[in-house]
Amino acid sequence: MNLRPAHRRIGWCLLAGLCAPALAQQLASNVAPGGLRHTRLRVVASGRVFSGVNRNDARAALKVWFDVVAHDRGYALDSTVDIVDSVAEIRERLRSRSVELVTLGARDYLELESSNLIVPVLTDARATGGALYSYVLLVSPSSGTTSVASLRGKNVLVSARGSGETGKAWLEVLRGREKLGRAVSFFSSVTAAAKPQACILPVFFGTADACVVDEINLHLAEELNPQLGQLRVLARSRPMIESVLAVPADPHPDQQELIDSMQSLNRDPRGRQLLMVFKTDRLVRIQPGDLDAARELWRDYGRLSGPQTAESGPADRGKGGR
Repeated sequence: MNLRPAHRRIGWCLLAGLCAPALAQQLASNVAPGGLRHTRLRVVASGRVFSGVNRNDARAALKVWFDVVAHDRGYALDSTVDIVDSVAEIRERLRSRSVELVTLGARDYLELESSNLIVPVLTDARATGGALYSYVLLVSPSSGTTSVASLRGKNVLVSARGSGETGKAWLEVLRGREKLGRAVSFFSSVTAAAKPQACILPVFFGTADACVVDEINLHLAEELNPQLGQLRVLARSRPMIESVLAVPADPHPDQQELIDSMQSLNRDPRGRQLLMVFKTDRLVRIQPGDLDAARELWRDYGRLSGPQTAESGPADRGKGGR
């Protein structure tokens, strides 16, 4: 469920505006005697996942999405969607048992992992390549750059999916592993790019020295412009996942049906349309080990950044996702 701000805003507005009236009519017509079963779903989403997006649009679209999923399983859903800015608030909602589903980034999940209040169940995946993907550090083949060390004093652009934090964190960890000093003093500049193309194209045309981008958006850019395949990968991260759909450790009575229905969205045209709005092909079960690379990244980033509070980043965690 990782979209660039402009695409997310347009997609969510369309989803909320076009699907909600039809869905409401469907629900109203099916709540007759012998109709749909009623159930409740309280969803909490991390604000990090929706950075730079109108939250009312995101909230409305998510509500429609979950209502459609429930309707396909024979439920009339009483749903609420709250977007919150702190992991502490998500933790409190879990403790008070006032949430049935949580959507968050891997970093948010790792901050909650040791609480034993939450279980990761689903993540987004593509038709090819699955759920895990890498970040790459790109340079122009004509630049003469042969190592990360040779980027000293250069300007670097960073693009990342979701909140945009992962690409920056990986660049910092990469630089730290090579003992090159902090990014603020090693590079001439490190600038966030609003879109993947705004990260990749300047390197291709020589107006930027290097860029960090996820390989999904790199491959999409190469499909549109095969010449971009000439860019050279200087470094590549471990494949990782960045989005997590999680449930409380204390299960909701209809929890398994909800999860099963979300996994089957890609099997019918309406479900595929919903997935397209969130720029993914399907939702899949998180497998053992899927979170290991993200866990390693944020652990190493935390060590570089110094002591962290529970709200600023995940500390060392136990191994293995649930």
